[in-house]
Amino acid sequence: MNCGRIFWYVLLSSALAACASTPARYYTLQPVSVVESAAGAQGRGMSKYAISVQPVTVPEQVDRLQIVLSDPQSTQVTLLNGSLWASPLSDEIRNALSDELSRKLGVLDIANGQTPESLALWKVGLQVQRFESIYNQRVVLDATWRLTPVNQPGKKAQICRAEVKVAVGEGISAMVEGHQEALRRLAAVIAEKLAGTAGKSSVSGVQEKGCTF
Repeated sequence: MNCGRIFWYVLLSSALAACASTPARYYTLQPVSVVESAAGAQGRGMSKYAISVQPVTVPEQVDRLQIVLSDPQSTQVTLLNGSLWASPLSDEIRNALSDELSRKLGVLDIANGQTPESLALWKVGLQVQRFESIYNQRVVLDATWRLTPVNQPGKKAQICRAEVKVAVGEGISAMVEGHQEALRRLAAVIAEKLAGTAGKSSVSGVQEKGCTF
């Protein structure tokens, strides 16, 4: 067994031991409350369109209440029964993405079936290909999103994909914060596409894999 693998198992054993000796803890990807800027509040009141963030799909191996750790040197994953998501992971991601897009763009997220017929709308669909949690190292978010215009003549649907990697410190809380940051960066890229910003994204730490229209 090489040193890297031994180090990984020591870290993992420590994390599991900590979880086993304490009551279950619940984590959320929802951002800490942010005081909205005056510009954002004004934009929300005069926005010319709304968004509708659709249900998010995630890989089956992480679509569970337990936080799932990935082993960077194998295909093994570990479920942390003492560290749980506050709601299904797909809902956590959808709600966090909705909050970030609404705040960045100053628009409302309207639930399916509640859209006025004449309202200009962008449907935002997100499919997560990778949602990796590597203890004390990094988190990885690889996702494809589809933007579909409704009641917007001349606008075209687009499908894009990007990967975000965020280095994290030790502990489950630090790892969850890393996932929050990854979602913030991904939301910033999607917001640029919705706002019609041309060219490659200015968001750091994001590897864009292209778009199709």
